[in-house]
Amino acid sequence: MARLTSAGTTTFIALLMSSTAVMADVTPEQVWDSWQKQYSAYGFTITPGAVARDGDVLTISDLVLTNESTTTIGTDRQVSKTVLTVPAILLEDLGDGTVEGTVEGEITGKNDTTDATGKTETAKITIDKTDASVVISGTPEEMSYLVDAPEISASIEAQPSTPGAQPALLGMTLTGLAGTQVMTTTGGQGTKADLTAEAMELTMTGSDPEDATTIDATIEMQDLAIKGDSLMPEGADAAELGDAIARGMRTNSALSYGALSYTMSSKTKTGPVSLSGSAESGQAIIAFSREAVRYSATGSKTRIDIQTTDFPQPMSATIDQGEIDFAMPLSARAEPQPFTSKVALVGLAVSDQVWKMIDPTEKLAHGPATLIVDLTGTGKPLVDLFSPAAAASPVPPVQIDSLNVNQLQLTAAGAELTGAGALTFDNATATPMPLGSIDLKLSGANKLMDGLVAMGVMPQDQVMFAKMMMGMYAVPAGEDQFTSKIEFKEGGQILANGQPIK
Repeated sequence: MARLTSAGTTTFIALLMSSTAVMADVTPEQVWDSWQKQYSAYGFTITPGAVARDGDVLTISDLVLTNESTTTIGTDRQVSKTVLTVPAILLEDLGDGTVEGTVEGEITGKNDTTDATGKTETAKITIDKTDASVVISGTPEEMSYLVDAPEISASIEAQPSTPGAQPALLGMTLTGLAGTQVMTTTGGQGTKADLTAEAMELTMTGSDPEDATTIDATIEMQDLAIKGDSLMPEGADAAELGDAIARGMRTNSALSYGALSYTMSSKTKTGPVSLSGSAESGQAIIAFSREAVRYSATGSKTRIDIQTTDFPQPMSATIDQGEIDFAMPLSARAEPQPFTSKVALVGLAVSDQVWKMIDPTEKLAHGPATLIVDLTGTGKPLVDLFSPAAAASPVPPVQIDSLNVNQLQLTAAGAELTGAGALTFDNATATPMPLGSIDLKLSGANKLMDGLVAMGVMPQDQVMFAKMMMGMYAVPAGEDQFTSKIEFKEGGQILANGQPIK
C-alpha cells in the first residue's frame, strides 16, 4: 500500500489549518509582508506569479509555496519536497483599519519523498477553502484575526509504488471552524490560537496487491476545541528540529473533542475484517520546548467492535476511562528535574462472546479489568536530548534520581494487585542502586490460580510453587489476601517482609 509520508502529512495539516488565517495588519501590503515572513520561518519558499493592487484589494496570483526537508532516522534518510499552488489570495482593505483575507480557487500540489535507495513516492495534494475568510486587525508586531470557515476540505492521494495497487487516499473535512488567532513577531514568529469546530471527518482508502489487502476507514469527531501557542525563533530552521529546539522553538497545544466514532473495513487473504468504535469525549496535549516535553491523552467511555473470519461472532470491548501522561526534561542541568509516566485503563470489559472463548465453563470472575501505573520522580539528561550527542548515544543518556510509585493497580479475573512506594537512586556506582520501599497488596490470587488449573491453562505443580513463593515472601492479611513490603537497602540488598531476596 502506498505510504503517506510524515513530511507530506505534516505539510498537509499545516496548510489546512494555518493558511485559513492569512495573517494581516491594517493594510493589505502589511498582510502580505507578514504572511511571507511567517511561512519563511517554517521553511517555505514563497514565489508569487503577480502581486497587484486594484482599489481596496491586493491580489496575489499564482502563488507557489515550496518546502524541502531531509529526515534521517538511523540509516534511513528521506528527502521530501512539497510544492503547492494557490490560484489567488485576495486581501481587501475594509476601510476601518482591518483587512479581510480570502483564498480564491482550489489549492493543488504534490509531495515527492525519496529514500536512501533513490526510490521516490509521490502524493497529490488538494485543499479547498473557498468559503473561508479572516478579518485581521492589529500592528505589524502583533496581529489578531477572526476566523470564519464554514467548510475546509483537503486530500492527499499517494501514488502506489507497487504495480496494480490503488492510490492511497487520505481526506479531511473540517466544518464550522471559528475563533481567533494572534500572531506576534517578538523574538521570532509566534502564534496563539483559540479555535472551535463543529465537526471533523477523516477518511482513508488504499490497497496492496502483494498481500491482497484493502482498507477503507472513516473517523468522525464532534465539538472540537483547539487551543495553544507556539514560537519559531529568529534564525531557526524548522527542518532541523534539534537545532530549532536548542534555539528556543516551543509549542503547547491542546485538542479536545466530544463524540467520536470510527469504522474500518478491510479485505485480506484470510477474509474480511470489520472494526468500529466510539468514544464519549477525549483530549490530547502536546507540548515541548528545550526544557521539557509532554504528551497526554485521555478518552472516556470508549468502545470497540470487531468481526473477523477467524472469529465470526462479533466481539466488543469497552473502557470507562483511558489515560496516557508522559513528561520528561530535555535539557542537561545540574539539578534533577521532575518527570511523569502514567498509563491507566479503568473499567475494561469484554463481551460475553470473548469470555465464551476464553472461559467457556466460567471458572473465572468476568468483571471489568483495570490497569493503572502512575509514576513520578526526578531525573536529568546527561546531555541535551535534542542534541547530536544524544542521537549518537547507544543508550538514553538519562539519570534517574528518585521514583515515586503513586499508584499501582492490576485488577483482572477476580484478582487484584495494588502497590505504592518511593525510591531514591545512588548513581555513584556503575549500576544505580535503589534505596526505599514499595508496599504491595494481593487479593484473590489463590482463587484465580485454582480457576486456571480447572481450565487446564496452568499446571497444578506450577500453582503449588507459586503458592509456596507467596507464603515465603508475603504475609496473610485475610481470606485470600496477602501483603508484602519490598525494601531496597544499602549495598544492593533487597528484602521482602524482612527476608532477603538478594
